[in-house]
Amino acid sequence: KTRSLICVVSDTATHAWPELKIHLRMARNMGWTEDELGEALLHMGGYVGLPSVREALLVAKELFREMRAEA
Repeated sequence: KTRSLICVVSDTATHAWPELKIHLRMARNMGWTEDELGEALLHMGGYVGLPSVREALLVAKELFREMRAEA
């Protein structure tokens, strides 16, 4: 579970948006909630910059909507 969060963090820090979508899905499937992942991304703002975090949150929002539609 922790490794999936590490992937989300590293994708955000390196602007790997397609990979972020994959790793966010994996993190959700491993048990992280949407709120927990959103909070982790927000926490990164001071470390990797708000533009990166904003983009990551947009990717997450789209993916979470897709996942809810699949359920």
